[in-house]
Amino acid sequence: MKRRKMRNEMIKDKLKAGRSVCYRSSGWSLYPRVHCNDQTIYDPVTSDDQVQVGDIVFCQVQPYDRFFAHLVKEKNWRNAAWCFIISNIAGYVNGWCFIEHIYGRLVEVLH
Repeated sequence: MKRRKMRNEMIKDKLKAGRSVCYRSSGWSLYPRVHCNDQTIYDPVTSDDQVQVGDIVFCQVQPYDRFFAHLVKEKNWRNAAWCFIISNIAGYVNGWCFIEHIYGRLVEVLH
């Protein structure tokens, strides 16, 4: 868990610095779009118009700041800002985030 947290912080820092990130996925929560151990490439996200329902994003899901590379299930206007509902591909909701919690958007998967 400690290494995963370090990896996630490194990915977050690179994306916030405006650099694309490539890393191997883990788990099956996005299957069949992303398989366990697929090489994934994320581009930085700088505005809410870059993120749409159906996109896979690297984010910190609220309320507990847990990192996920998961699906944007909904995009709702709430309290003068876009709120993104984050889930796995089966629809299980992990939480929500605002644009400041979304660091990258999946642009390529190598199976």
